[in-house]
Amino acid sequence: MACWNGKSRLTAAILVDVDGTLASAYRGGRRELRPSAMVALDLLSEHAPVFLWSVAGADNGDRLMHEFPGLTRYVQSAWMKSEFPLDKVDHPYCIDDMDLDDEVHRCTCVILNETWDGGADSGDLVEASQLIADDLAKRKLSPIASMTCSSLP
Repeated sequence: MACWNGKSRLTAAILVDVDGTLASAYRGGRRELRPSAMVALDLLSEHAPVFLWSVAGADNGDRLMHEFPGLTRYVQSAWMKSEFPLDKVDHPYCIDDMDLDDEVHRCTCVILNETWDGGADSGDLVEASQLIADDLAKRKLSPIASMTCSSLP
């Protein structure tokens, strides 16, 4: 199956916020990837397509995947939060560090206990991922057919 174009229906999708959830803020032109990010994304991608979304735009997620190419193994694509076609997803889930954006309220969402800005990892991203994976399994929306996307240059 080709990378999802946002036009066909999806049974489920998992939207993961970038800043404060997967990555720290930029410092000196660099940002850190949360230590548990790959474990969490691996768990999530076993159950539904995973997308990065950011209020800062799709470019923010694309940059993160370029900075940390291992993410592309688990993530389909990146979207601006306000442009993700939630109406095309029967069961949208999200993980975010803030409960501010209207789009978050349209999903089954797990809000993390704190914004991650580098350093020690509390483990709440993996806990949130497990909650979503368990709910998808309970609804029998798991496992998914594999989706592949072309890698970033």
